[in-house]
Amino acid sequence: MNSKAAITVNRPPDEVRTLWSSPDHRSEYLETIGATVTFKNAPGDRGTEIHVEAANDRGMVSKLTGGAALPKIKNELRRFKQRVETGEVPRSEGAPEGELAERKLKQRPAQPLADDELAKVGA
Repeated sequence: MNSKAAITVNRPPDEVRTLWSSPDHRSEYLETIGATVTFKNAPGDRGTEIHVEAANDRGMVSKLTGGAALPKIKNELRRFKQRVETGEVPRSEGAPEGELAERKLKQRPAQPLADDELAKVGA
């Protein structure tokens, strides 16, 4: 079973291929898992379809890359589209680095604050 995802970018295929391979837009995650990326003309001359396919990552690969491939693949495609079409990845004040699976892995269960932490927040 493979993880497959696709997105349409409102740019010509040649431009998308060039941007995809540039260091500013390259996805280290997709390179790490050895994903296959193909580019196709979108129907109706509406840009370029990017298709990504990665082998099933059960077992050790899943542990090394931090979880299931499909959500991360979709996240990488969405970020690429945002960078190419708008020049930036929108971020909120609550999570300025964006919605990253890696951030969720670093979360810890709720615990009472230590005395020095209470002092920092003025409690």
